[in-house]
Amino acid sequence: MLLKTLRLCCLVLPFVPFGIASTTAQTPSGANAKAAPADLKPIKDSVKNLSALLKEGKVVESVEIAEQATKRIQELTEHASVKELAEIKKIHIEFAKLHSELVVQGAEMSELPTWEALLKAKKSVGQPGDEKKPAAKPTEAKPNGAGTISFSKDIAPWMVEQCSRCHINADRGGFSLATFTALMKGSKGGVVLFPGDPVASRLVETIETGDMPRNGNRVSPENLAKLKQWVKEGAKFDGPSQDAPIASLVTGKPAPAGTPTKPEPTKVNAPTGKETVSFVRDVAPILMENCNGCHYAATQVRGGLQFNMFTQILKGGDSGAIVLPGKPDESLIIRKLRGQEGARMPMGRPELPEAQIQLVATWIKEGATFDGQNKDAKLDQVVGQAFAANASHKELMAKRMERTREKWKIASPKNEPDEAIDEQFHVIGNIGPENAKSLLAQANTAAGQIRKMFNVTSKEPLVKGGITVFALKQRYDYSEFGKMLESRALPAEWSSHWRSEVLDSYVAIVFDKSEDKINETSLLQQITSLWISSFEGVPRWFADGAGRQALALTVGAKDRRVQPWVNRIPESMEQMKTLKSLLDGSMNDEASAIIGFGVIRTMYEAKMKIKYEAIVRALASGMSFDQATTKNIGSMEDFLKKLLGKTK
Repeated sequence: MLLKTLRLCCLVLPFVPFGIASTTAQTPSGANAKAAPADLKPIKDSVKNLSALLKEGKVVESVEIAEQATKRIQELTEHASVKELAEIKKIHIEFAKLHSELVVQGAEMSELPTWEALLKAKKSVGQPGDEKKPAAKPTEAKPNGAGTISFSKDIAPWMVEQCSRCHINADRGGFSLATFTALMKGSKGGVVLFPGDPVASRLVETIETGDMPRNGNRVSPENLAKLKQWVKEGAKFDGPSQDAPIASLVTGKPAPAGTPTKPEPTKVNAPTGKETVSFVRDVAPILMENCNGCHYAATQVRGGLQFNMFTQILKGGDSGAIVLPGKPDESLIIRKLRGQEGARMPMGRPELPEAQIQLVATWIKEGATFDGQNKDAKLDQVVGQAFAANASHKELMAKRMERTREKWKIASPKNEPDEAIDEQFHVIGNIGPENAKSLLAQANTAAGQIRKMFNVTSKEPLVKGGITVFALKQRYDYSEFGKMLESRALPAEWSSHWRSEVLDSYVAIVFDKSEDKINETSLLQQITSLWISSFEGVPRWFADGAGRQALALTVGAKDRRVQPWVNRIPESMEQMKTLKSLLDGSMNDEASAIIGFGVIRTMYEAKMKIKYEAIVRALASGMSFDQATTKNIGSMEDFLKKLLGKTK
C-alpha cells in the first residue's frame, strides 16, 4: 500500500498544532471535586491560528488543529464553571464557523457537538446549585409561527433554484437542504443556522461573503436580507411538514415525508443532422452578448432565469419554461424578444435585429437541439470547445491571446502589460520587457525538457493554441491575480499554478529574476501538468501528480518544494477516507495533488516507470485516459485500490 511504502522510505515529522499540544491538564474526577479555573488562552490561540491558516488556504494543516480543538472544547465544557461557560460558548461559536468551512472545503472531520449537546453532557464541577440546574434546551424552529418572512414563500424558492445541485440533490460537504429538518440539523461540522441569531449562523455568513453558492451566481441582496430577517424572527417553519422535500414547497405538489427530491432531469434533444441552425455557433453567442448581466454571468439573476448553461435555458425561470421545442411562436423567449408579452427583451438595450430573433426561432422550430459536448458546461466553454475543435493552432492561439489581454485589464487595469510571444508561448505580466523575454526562453527550455523526459518527438507545440504564462512581479500581485481572475485565495505556499479550460490555458508564476533555475523548474512542473491535462479524460489529480513528479525528478527529493510534498503524503492519505473522494474530484486540490504525486512517485520506485511513461505516450498519441491506462495497467480504479489499500 502507498501509505506503508512511503512511511518506509521517508521520515514523517510529527505535527504539533499551535496552542493545543500543551493545553491538556489533569482535571480532578468526581462530580463534586473542586476544579481549578480553566486556562482558556491556549484554545483561543488555537482558534485564532486556525482562522489564519484557513485564510491562507492551508486546509491540510488546519485539519489537525481543528480535530484537537474539537476535543479540547468538549473537555473544557465538561468541567467548566458557570462563569467559564459564557467564555467557552463564545469560543465554540467562532470555532463552529471555522469547522464548517473546513467541512465545506472537503475535509473529513469529526462532528462538532452543538452547544446544547455539550451542555447536556456537561459534568458538574461542584458549583453550589449547579447540579440542580436543568440543562439548557436547544432552540428549535417553531412551526406555524407568525413572522414577516415566510420560509415557504420567501426562502425555499431561491434555495431550490440556487442550491439544488450541491445540497438538495446531493449533500456536498455533509450538508443537505433536502428537507427543513436536514437544514436545521446542519453539516458534519455542526449546526449552521441558529434561530434568532443571524450573526452566529454559518449559513448566513457563507452566503454573505459570497463563498456560497460556488457556481458564481450569488444570492441576491434582497434574498439575503430576507434570510437574515427570517433567522432573526426565529427561523420558523410554515409548511405542512418539516420532513417533506423542500422542493415540494415550491412546486406546490404535496409529497410524503422521505420522498426523494431530485427533480426529473431536463430532456435535451440531440441533433438529427438536418438542422440549419446550430445552438453552439448561432444561438449561444446571441444570448451571451445580449443577455449578459441579467441572465448570463449575472450577479443578480432576473426572474429566476439563468443562461449560464444549456440545461438552465431549457428549465426556464419563475414564469416557467421559455423554450417549447418545435413551437417558436408559443415560446416565451421569442415573445419577449419581439415585445409580444410584457416588457421587450433585452431590457434597457437595443432591440435584437429580426435576423437574430429568426435564428433563435428556427433553432426552436427544429427541436431546440444541443450540438455541444457538455450540456452542463458554461456557455462560454461550450462555444469555446466548438471554436477550438475547428480552429488551427494559430487561430486558437490568437483567440487565447485576445482573452488573455482582456483578463489582464481586469487584474491590472491601470498598467500596460509586458509581453513576449513565440509560436507556443505568450508571456504577459508586469515584470519588464527584458524579463518577459527571459521567461519566454525559460518556458521553451522547460518544454524541451518535457519532450526529452517523455520521448515526445513531434515538432508540434505541446498544447494546441499555445500556453499563456502570467508573470507576476511579487507575491502580492500573485494573490490579487487569484482573487480577481479566479475568485479564490491562492495557498500561501504556492508561487505558481496552472489552469486549463478550452480558451484559457495558462500558467501563473511569481517571477524571481535572481532565480532563473527556480523559474525554469517551476515552469517545468506547471507546463507538464497543463500538457497532461490537455489529453482526453485525464483527471486533475493525475495531471498534478505528473507535474510534481517531473519537478522532483529534475531537482531531487531534497528540494525545498519537493520535501514538504513527500512529508505530507501520509497525512493526505489519512485525509482520503474513500477512493471515491479522489476519483470524483471532491477532495481539495492540494490533497489530491499530493496523492497523485505519491501514486506516480511510487510507480517509479516500484519499477513501473516504463508503464507510467507508456501511459503518457499513449495519451500523446490520441488515446483517452481510460484507454491509455487500461492498455498499460488495467483498470485505474482497481490499480489504485491495490496501491492505496482502499476497497471503495
